Amino acid sequence: MQLALKAAALLLALSCGAFAVQPPTLTGNWHLNVEKSKWGAMTKPLSVILKIEHNEPNLSYHGTVTYANEEERPFGFSGAFDGKPYPMSRSFGDGEIVMKRIDAYTIESSFRTPDGKYVESARTTLSRDGRTMTRALKLTSPEGKKNWTEIYEKR
Repeated sequence: MQLALKAAALLLALSCGAFAVQPPTLTGNWHLNVEKSKWGAMTKPLSVILKIEHNEPNLSYHGTVTYANEEERPFGFSGAFDGKPYPMSRSFGDGEIVMKRIDAYTIESSFRTPDGKYVESARTTLSRDGRTMTRALKLTSPEGKKNWTEIYEKR
């Protein structure tokens, strides 16, 4: 009987721990904080507005990006944090992206064009309060390597 009670207590403790590490939702409206972001050699946009729908592990988003002397450009994606490739279109071409969850607050992704000329990796981290999302990006292309960091705020 003691063993059964101990086993039940252990199972309860483990299940409570599993629920404690459930990833927070990314669902909401996100706005790029252009000034807090670090652009390196990348062209700085005027604005990025992003609407995310997140139901773990599924993710879909759509938004707009605006650069100086350009009209708004729409973009979107639908996939999952499951390590499988999903089709995606980027400004430099079509390709596939693979996303995986590192922990409850961190996601890594890798995009590649079929010819391998463009490879973009990103590490996205959500703040503990769920209000700030930081994306550290690296792009390797025929033009060389570029690194930048985007800071988004939930509104």
